[in-house]
Amino acid sequence: MSEGADTVADVGNLLTFAPGTSPMIALSPGSRRGLRRGTSATRWYDAGCRLEASDPESAILAYQRAIAGCPSLADAHNNLGRLLHDRGDIAAAESSYRLAICGDATVALYWFNLGVAVEDQGRCAEAVAAYEQAIALDDSVADAHYNLARLLEQTARRTADDTMVRMFRRAVRHLLRYRALTQQGAQAR
Repeated sequence: MSEGADTVADVGNLLTFAPGTSPMIALSPGSRRGLRRGTSATRWYDAGCRLEASDPESAILAYQRAIAGCPSLADAHNNLGRLLHDRGDIAAAESSYRLAICGDATVALYWFNLGVAVEDQGRCAEAVAAYEQAIALDDSVADAHYNLARLLEQTARRTADDTMVRMFRRAVRHLLRYRALTQQGAQAR
């Protein structure tokens, strides 16, 4: 037998196991004692909430870590967006609000915050649509009624056709709803 044939026979012996033994014994992983798991996304989120008032920059980092651990954590996207908005990074805030909406499109606050961000960028038609969606999800968001009434009034003043009257009426209707909601809130206190 040649040297190459011996090598093939040796490899064959390596793949042959004695009866009653398992090849997985040699391949099984060791115990996990001593290994620590990373910080969960919810813990990073909670840390961000705690840090917001005292250290907004650290809160931003905590929310980013939470999102890295769980990209669908909508509240972390929303809170990150709010802090970025407060910092003046409105385009990044808008992106965060949109990601929060992707995570849970049924939360009126996310739509309201998106409306504020796009309005701050001068995109009033998008802001109107976002405020309307917030109100459709939760009619008790007083600030959405107020902002919508204000934008409708501004748009109506720039319009000189038949839609002007309809826009003023819609603006008044939302302003009245805003007043009713704020009076209810004052009486509840």
